[in-house]
Amino acid sequence: MQITGYWYPKGSSARYDAEMHWQDKRYTLVIANHDDIQGSVDKLSVSNRVGNIPRRLTLADGSVFVTKNNNVIDQLIAETDHKDGALHFLHILETHKRWIATAFVLMLIISFVSIQWGLPWLSKKLAYAMPIAISEQISSGSLDLMDGDVLKPSQLPQEQQDKIREHFEKVLLSTQTEGFHYQLYFRQLDNIPNAFALPSGDVIISDALIKLADNQQEIDSVLLHEIGHVVHRHGLQQVIHSSFIAAAVMMLAGDTSGVQEMIIALPVFLLESQYSRENETEADNYAFEQMVKLGIDPIYFANMFEKMTDTEDDDSSLEKQSTGIIDQYGEFISTHPSSPQRMKKAREYSKKHFK
Repeated sequence: MQITGYWYPKGSSARYDAEMHWQDKRYTLVIANHDDIQGSVDKLSVSNRVGNIPRRLTLADGSVFVTKNNNVIDQLIAETDHKDGALHFLHILETHKRWIATAFVLMLIISFVSIQWGLPWLSKKLAYAMPIAISEQISSGSLDLMDGDVLKPSQLPQEQQDKIREHFEKVLLSTQTEGFHYQLYFRQLDNIPNAFALPSGDVIISDALIKLADNQQEIDSVLLHEIGHVVHRHGLQQVIHSSFIAAAVMMLAGDTSGVQEMIIALPVFLLESQYSRENETEADNYAFEQMVKLGIDPIYFANMFEKMTDTEDDDSSLEKQSTGIIDQYGEFISTHPSSPQRMKKAREYSKKHFK
């Protein structure tokens, strides 16, 4: 068998007409106006086949033989069991519809598994590996972004704010050892009873929630739940997860110019994230355990969430008023989903430890 093409000496752009002949696993390259070159087919390095682009066969001395006879090259690879045979296999995959369809389905499955389980697992590992300073940097500016837009200055008496903040710092933070720098802020949220926390440890509580609570213990139950989100890095996990997905989309689209903008806009990712059921359960359990440790009956958690649920059910105007806010800013500033199961768990903790 023979292959026609051109031969290029090593380090030179000069081109010579050439023919390659092979028998068994030996080849002879006949070059116009040049000595023949002989060698073992095993020593040839064969480039991948991409459509009908000419193939490059790199010889042992570094010179290159280029040919358009791709089918004959494939035959050479097959007959000599060449080490670059895998490249021919790739060409088969990319030129057969059945294999293309199979690869597409596999890609969808792998993408789904990665997003559903792989990315959350990796996000959690990275969130716990990052220093607290990163959480503070990511959260920087998030509260400012919301102030003046969704959040309004608190109308609670300063004396009441100071009293709750002092209790928060002296009592609720007395068992904290993770190194977060917690700060408690009071804001108005269109009469919506709610609280949320940023990854840095900034905890924001609404005036409506303070007014809804009958005592400090009910407020404590909500604040400890939010501290649980911080301790378990739920907000940071959501930021990392969203960032991975956004970066992947940019890479697939071939436009990486938005990566820097994405990093700058991480606080927006934070505000638009939603906690999973697992995150909420983990924060609940943290709150129950801390309440028991501080001598606060977890029944106050159940009582508070029951009130929040009743408020949602009874006030249709509040639901309409909050819809736009929830759509824009997501779970961070929506009323935390309350369920009979969560209140039942709180009552079980109460019964076990306080009755």
